[in-house]
Amino acid sequence: MERMLLKMAAQLNSLDEASLMNLWQELAEKVEDFEPTKRWEEQALALGMIQALHMKNQLFNYNLATLHRKDKDMAEDVNFLAGFDRKNTKQKDSESSESNDKEPLVQCKVLQFRPRD
Repeated sequence: MERMLLKMAAQLNSLDEASLMNLWQELAEKVEDFEPTKRWEEQALALGMIQALHMKNQLFNYNLATLHRKDKDMAEDVNFLAGFDRKNTKQKDSESSESNDKEPLVQCKVLQFRPRD
């Protein structure tokens, strides 16, 4: 199973992200209208794969920029993944009073799925 998933990941990684992002809106609209069908399930998985590739590319670019940046304040300057906190939740709770001075995280877009009437 792991080999199959890694093969799928390699195939996904070989695709052009810009072209896939053009499909994102179309798939998001289809997935938003839930249908209890295999087609809907496959569209939801395809949407998730596009989002995973986009996140992987952002993470890759962030880490690459960090390697090449000389000063150590990289985390403050780069909008890594809007809406995602890189710190684990235990640290987040203990640092909540310290983080009041920082700008709030940008909220990410959440798709609301509604049942059909």
